[in-house]
Amino acid sequence: MSHQKVPTRPESAKYASVRKLTRRALLCDVALATMAAVSLPLYAQHGRMGLVSPPVRLDDVWLVDQTGRKRLLSDLLRQGVTALQTVYTGCSSVCPLQGALFSAVQDRMPHIRARYPVQLLSIGIDPLSDSPSALHEWLMRFQAGPAWNAATPTLKDVDRMRIALSGSPLPLGNIANHSTQIYCFDASAMLRWRSADLPRADEVCDVLGALGRT
Repeated sequence: MSHQKVPTRPESAKYASVRKLTRRALLCDVALATMAAVSLPLYAQHGRMGLVSPPVRLDDVWLVDQTGRKRLLSDLLRQGVTALQTVYTGCSSVCPLQGALFSAVQDRMPHIRARYPVQLLSIGIDPLSDSPSALHEWLMRFQAGPAWNAATPTLKDVDRMRIALSGSPLPLGNIANHSTQIYCFDASAMLRWRSADLPRADEVCDVLGALGRT
C-alpha cells in the first residue's frame, strides 16, 4: 500500500513564499508594461528635467509619516540618498503605476553600490485623505520594505512643496494630473535630479548610485 507524502510545514511555507514572489513579479511586470502605454501628455504637468544645477535645498516642512510620527522633511532626507515621488492614496489611475515603479526600484536597491544608504519616499499630496493609516495601506499594497517610507505635509505646505520640487513657475493644476516625476536627493538633502514623467526603474537606480558615490 503506497502512502502519499504530505508536505511538511516548512515546505508549505516555502512554496507559499515562491507563489507570493511570483505573483508580485507578475503584477510589477504588468504595471510596468502598462506604463509604456500611458499617454504621457496626460500627466505632463511637470517642471524642469535632468540635472539640477545649482542643487536646491527645499524649505523645511513638517510631515506626518505612515506610523503617525511627525517628522521634518530635512531629517527624512538626511537618512541617505533619496528618490522621492508625489502621490495620493485615493488615486486609481497613475499612482498605482508610480507604486509599481518604486517597487521595481526597491527590488534593485540591494545591487546599488553606494557609500550612503539608499531610500524611497512617497509624499502624499492630499492632506485631507492621506492619513497615516492610508499611507500605511498604500505602502503595504506594494510590499514596501523598511527603506521605503511615506509622509504627508500639512495643507498649507503641500502646494509650496510641490512647486519647489517641480522648479516650474507654471500653475500646479488639478491634483489628478499631478507630476509623475521622480526627484533624487543626495545625502545632504540637496535636490540634484528631476526625471521625466514615469521614468524607467533602471534610470532611477543609476542616478541613486551616482549620488551615493559622490
